[in-house]
Amino acid sequence: MDVRSVYITNFIGISILLILLYASRAKILRHRTEDRIFSFLVIGVTVGSLMEMFTYLIDGKLFFGARIFNYIANTYIFSFNMLLPFFLLVYVDLCLYGDKSRIVKRYKPQIIIGAVMLLVNIVNYFVPISYYVTEQNLYERRPFGYVYYAVIVYYCLTILFILRRYNKEYGTRSFLNFYMFLIPVIVGIGLQFMFFGLSLAWLASAIGLTGLFMMQQNEAAYIDSLVETYNRQYLDHILSAWIRRGYKFTGIMLDIDNFKNINDQFGHTEGDKALKTLADILKSSCKDHEWIFRFAGDEFIVLKLTLSPDELTSYMDEVNRQIAEQKQEKSRLQSVRFLRRQLL
Repeated sequence: MDVRSVYITNFIGISILLILLYASRAKILRHRTEDRIFSFLVIGVTVGSLMEMFTYLIDGKLFFGARIFNYIANTYIFSFNMLLPFFLLVYVDLCLYGDKSRIVKRYKPQIIIGAVMLLVNIVNYFVPISYYVTEQNLYERRPFGYVYYAVIVYYCLTILFILRRYNKEYGTRSFLNFYMFLIPVIVGIGLQFMFFGLSLAWLASAIGLTGLFMMQQNEAAYIDSLVETYNRQYLDHILSAWIRRGYKFTGIMLDIDNFKNINDQFGHTEGDKALKTLADILKSSCKDHEWIFRFAGDEFIVLKLTLSPDELTSYMDEVNRQIAEQKQEKSRLQSVRFLRRQLL
C-alpha cells in the first residue's frame, strides 16, 4: 500500500470538491431541497476525503486518544459511504417527481436498512464486527464490513429502478443523466472493495458530483424556471435535431384565454399561478413521451414523435378533462366562500 497515493488521490478529490462547492454556491441560495442535498453531498464527500487521509496518517501511531480518533474517522467513513447513495436516491426522486411527501412512503425499506446500518456502526465500537482498531492503533477490516458494500449496491439498484420506471412512464428527461454520477461511484467503490488499501471511492464520488453539477447546469439552460417545462431555446434545438434526422412529429400550440386580463385585474402573481397550473396539467397528462415547451408568455407547445397527427388526441382529451376539473373545483370553492359570507 502506497500511502502517498492515498494522499494524492484524496487531495485531488478535495480540490475538485472545493471548486465545485464554490461554483454551486448560487444553488444553495435557492433553498430547494434538492440543492441542499447536493451541497450536503459535496461537503460530506469533502469531509470523507479528509477523514480517510487522517486515518492513514495516524494508522499505527500511538498517542493520547489515537484509537478514539481512528474509530471516529472510520465511523464517519463507513456511515457516509452508505449515506451517499441513499441521499442520491432521494435527490434523484425529487428531481424527477418533485414531491417530498412520497419519499417516506415509497422508500421505507431503504430508510430502515440505512438506520440499522448506522446503529451497527455505532455498536461496532463496543462489538467490532465491521472493523477493528487494535491496541497498536492499526485498522483491521472485519467480515461484516462487506455488508455495507451490499447496502450501497442495493441503493444503486434502487436508483436504477427509479430511472427505469420514470423513463417508462414519462420518457427520458434529456439532461437528467444520473449515470454520470453512478458510473464513477460504482467503479471507484468496486475497485476499493476488491483491492484493500486502494483509495478511489472519494475521488470517484468527487468526479460523479462534478458530472451531476454539469448535468444540472445543462438542464438549467433549457428549463423554464417558472413552470419547469422545456423553454423556447430547447424547442429550437429539438426541432432542428428532429428535422435534420428526418423524424416525423406532430404538435399543438395552446394558451390561456384572456391571460392579459388576469395580470391586469389580479396582478402578475396570480398570472404566474395560472401558468404553473396549466403547466402542471400539461405535464401530468403526459402518458406516452409527449414533450412540453413554454414558447412565450402564456403560450405552450406540445410535441410528439409520431406518424399521425391524431396521436395527440387522447393527450388533449386528458388535458381538457383536468382543466374541467380545475374549473369545477374553483367554482365549488367560490360557492363555499359566498355561502360563508352570507352566514356571517
